[in-house]
Amino acid sequence: MHLFETEEGDKWVCITCGNEKNDMIEEKKWEFIFDRHDQTLRCSLCGHPDYDYED
Repeated sequence: MHLFETEEGDKWVCITCGNEKNDMIEEKKWEFIFDRHDQTLRCSLCGHPDYDYED
């Protein structure tokens, strides 16, 4: 999960949305802060974690 500083506050973005929405992220000049691998975090764009593991 990537953490970005935005004009609306910090937002977590999953790997998939980070790739798909890269143009929007660059256009809005979101500043990358750091990555964290934590399945409890949810993406602010799609609401999902980075990966879904099946039991």
